[in-house]
Amino acid sequence: LMQEKLLQISQYVIKHPIMTESEKYKKNYINLLDYFVRKYSPSDKYSRSVLELYKKRLLEQPELYDYKDGKPEKTANPSAYRLKKGQQIANIYTAKKGTKKKKCKFFTYRYCLLVDTLFICAFFDEKKSEQIYLEILKMYDKRYWKNLEMLYKTVTGKSNNAVKISQIDYMTECIKVNRKFVDRRIKNILVTANMSAGKSTLLNSIIGKKVNKTQNDACTAKTHYLLNKAFEDTLTYEYDYELELDATLQILMDDNGGNTSNEIRVGTRFRSIENVDIPICFIDTPGVNSSQDRVHRDISEKDIVENQYDLLMYVLNGENIGTNDDRKHLEFVAKNYHGKIIFVINKLDRYRKDDSVPQTIKAVYKDLKNIGFKNPVICPVSAYAAYLAKMNMFQEELNDDEQDELERLYRKLSKDEYKFDTYYPEKYHIKDVSDNKNHQLLLHSGILSLEKMLYEER
Repeated sequence: LMQEKLLQISQYVIKHPIMTESEKYKKNYINLLDYFVRKYSPSDKYSRSVLELYKKRLLEQPELYDYKDGKPEKTANPSAYRLKKGQQIANIYTAKKGTKKKKCKFFTYRYCLLVDTLFICAFFDEKKSEQIYLEILKMYDKRYWKNLEMLYKTVTGKSNNAVKISQIDYMTECIKVNRKFVDRRIKNILVTANMSAGKSTLLNSIIGKKVNKTQNDACTAKTHYLLNKAFEDTLTYEYDYELELDATLQILMDDNGGNTSNEIRVGTRFRSIENVDIPICFIDTPGVNSSQDRVHRDISEKDIVENQYDLLMYVLNGENIGTNDDRKHLEFVAKNYHGKIIFVINKLDRYRKDDSVPQTIKAVYKDLKNIGFKNPVICPVSAYAAYLAKMNMFQEELNDDEQDELERLYRKLSKDEYKFDTYYPEKYHIKDVSDNKNHQLLLHSGILSLEKMLYEER
């Protein structure tokens, strides 16, 4: 099983120091990384996937890359080797300027090489890290060993002493952030609902990206693990038989036929008004309808009983409160789960003049008490309003219908009854939100108060 922590790690390749080098140079550098991956992590999906990401992000024509076998030390430090005529190996590594030779670039990138190989091949493997470090150490003169040793200890988390080398400052800072993030205990939140409740839209609105299939998409009977990453790197991972570190929307929406398990894992940086700097995983179970797909129900019920999580979030459809399907599932939850739980009433933005948000909340509270839940915590939201606000806030493209809906929701949620944040306990009220229309819509959608509740320390 793919290590879950690897899906919480963010990448620094989008600001890699070799980004501005020539295509020829970058191919040779990637060839070096390829050598280490082939030697130390030949069957590791994560290492192979990161290498593919480097090709895709660093090369203008990644399809023309072809691995060339050879001695890596000749590429890493060609000045240490001589041709028959006493010239330095490979003209591509050196260039003349007047009568002086420019310093070999591969040699100057020796620190990048160490950071990259440890990051790609052995982030959580101490023994393998040491083997890679010792091999790289032998490529260079002893006068560089002290810095390489300090860097090795920094990257592997053995030391907090920073190596002051401007070229790799960003890389090492990213690795420190990653290590600090994944070392913290992850908070697991299991999410369950009937198929009409808008559970996937709610999760997309909390995460701030479309990573989950909504009702309009063909949903399958799989549990999705949605993990927050250490920092924003513009990449969304998906582990669905294959590991894709730059998953497109199409990849996220289409299930891989090779995945015979009941699980799919996604890693991305969650987005909101404030930075979401806690390790968190939403366990999104298949939609449950007792009268419909039995497989969906069986998987969800098994997750509720057997999975490990800190909080259960039950999502209700505000337009269709009190159905038999909901009552049966709520009774199952009450009987089989005795931990912390919150109830989210979604789709309240669709209420009209004859509907009452306060009365609905009171009625749901009474029903939950009758089923057996003590002092149920009820959270009203408009997931769709929050989703559209975040998409607009982060400059994601909205179609004409979505833009019209956004304008309608700006107006509707400015009315007192539809300011859903006001129905939360005082401790979850959000203060000092700017007058920005998207920020105000997020506030009144109830999503910011819900996030505060979900992200609070255990």
